[in-house]
Parts: sequence; structure tokens; C-alpha cells
Amino acid sequence: MTKDMTSPLFPLSINVLPGALLPLQIFEPRYIDMVTQCLGNSEGFCIVLTKEGEYLDHSEFPAHHDIATYVEIVDFNQLDNGLLGITVQGKYKIKIEDIWKQTDELLLGRIQKISEQDDNLSEDPGYSDLWNMVQEITNHPEIQKLNLDLDLKSSRSVCYILASVLPLRPQEKQTILELENNQDKLDYLKSVIKRLGG
Repeated sequence: MTKDMTSPLFPLSINVLPGALLPLQIFEPRYIDMVTQCLGNSEGFCIVLTKEGEYLDHSEFPAHHDIATYVEIVDFNQLDNGLLGITVQGKYKIKIEDIWKQTDELLLGRIQKISEQDDNLSEDPGYSDLWNMVQEITNHPEIQKLNLDLDLKSSRSVCYILASVLPLRPQEKQTILELENNQDKLDYLKSVIKRLGG
């Protein structure tokens, strides 16, 4: 892990994996200010998956997973409904060490970037179906428009991108994010695809 940083936290009931994209509609003043500041400082923030209906030790903070994704804003525009629309891209996995609130209710966290090990399992016959699937899906014209950050020589990248384009539940994506070993990530993804009927 690297040294601690301070970053805004955006707790949501959905999440995003490194390399993948997520469109968001921003309407609360604290998050509009956060986006403005992030754009002005060329900085990102963290998207954190919440645990529905739970709070931390009866505190004011929603219960959340400590492993999350640091994201950067790659596009923004005014939507037809008058709200601010942004698209963020997951950059890397982080661990939240501490959490507090600003006076405007924006959550801030002390975070650490998690340096993930990587390898290339594309030649492993046990995972060739996953590589074939991610290539087939990402070659689709509509998916190509997304300009996803895919590296076919990276097991981690293949797993994250495939998990992002398939209809996985947020908790399933979270499980993949939290697993440390790429082989474990790929094995779990294979089990999820089997459930989906793939």
C-alpha cells in the first residue's frame, strides 16, 4: 500500500470497478461542490458501496464497505432534466481507514491506494472462455464507444471489465473487488457467469 491520502467519499447503492465507467446524475449541493472542486483541482473521489439500511454503530454514517474504488471524472454535461451529468472511470482499488463529515455534510475519508498484483492467465485453458468472452463483448460497436480501459494481458483488467459489462449485482462486483488474488477473482467470476447461464 502507499501513503494515506484524503479524498471525498460518494456512498452509493451501486459501485464501479477499476477501468470501467459509471454515469451519474448529481443534484445535491454538497456533491455539485465536490464535482466542481475535483474538476478544478484535477482530482478524483471514491465511490463506496453502502450496506442497505445499516449505520455504523448507530452513528450518522451509513454502513459501507471499507474497500472501494477511486474514480476520476472523464465527462460532464448539463442533462435535459437540468441536473449535472458526469461520467466517472474507476482508476484503482482503495481501503478506507477513517471517515468524517465536512460542515456541508460531504463525507471525507483517509484512504490508502491498494497496489494489486497482476499476471497474465490468458494462456491458461481454464480461463480461455473468459478471455474469449471479454474480446467478443468489447468488440461490439456499442461497447467500443465506451472506450473502456481493457488490457488483455492483465488478468485483473479482464476480470474487472468483464464483470462491469455483464449484469452483475453490486455485491458481486464488490466481492470481485475485495478478492486479492486474480485467480480467485476469475474463479468467482466464472461461478457468477454460470449462474447467469453463460
